[in-house]
Amino acid sequence: MKHNRRMLHITTSLLLLAALCLCGSLRTARAETLTCVVPQGQYVNVRNRASQSAATWGILHAGDTIDTDPGEVVNGYFKTTYKNQVAYVSVKYFEIAVGRSYTVDANGRVRLRKSPGGSASGFIQPGERVHVMSWRYAGDGSKWAKCAGGQYIAAQYLTPDE
Repeated sequence: MKHNRRMLHITTSLLLLAALCLCGSLRTARAETLTCVVPQGQYVNVRNRASQSAATWGILHAGDTIDTDPGEVVNGYFKTTYKNQVAYVSVKYFEIAVGRSYTVDANGRVRLRKSPGGSASGFIQPGERVHVMSWRYAGDGSKWAKCAGGQYIAAQYLTPDE
């Protein structure tokens, strides 16, 4: 009986360890490639900390890409790797290309915005379809869809069309 309890404890511990390892693998798999969308001739600073006052290690231009986990935002900065070192770039200047239709899924009308988290520019009704050109992020890390008309809608209100 004592031997069976011990085997059960060991088996449970191994299963828990395997689950933790799997969760770590899934977290790593969330990394996405984001594209820099600054206007031509401008750039984004790559910094050593998630702060505007942090040292600048380099710059990225329009069209440059980074790999990051968009769910991990620190003080309005994505954590990424630059020249084999952990670095940070402002979320305001990156997007993920989409090019797909979504349906507005909400209990009432939803505000359209001029920029991610910016001022209101109109409303859209539940059930309406929008064509999402790209995903953008606000400084607080919230995810926004840039629609074909140039307006933004919070990602939480969108369901992908089949």
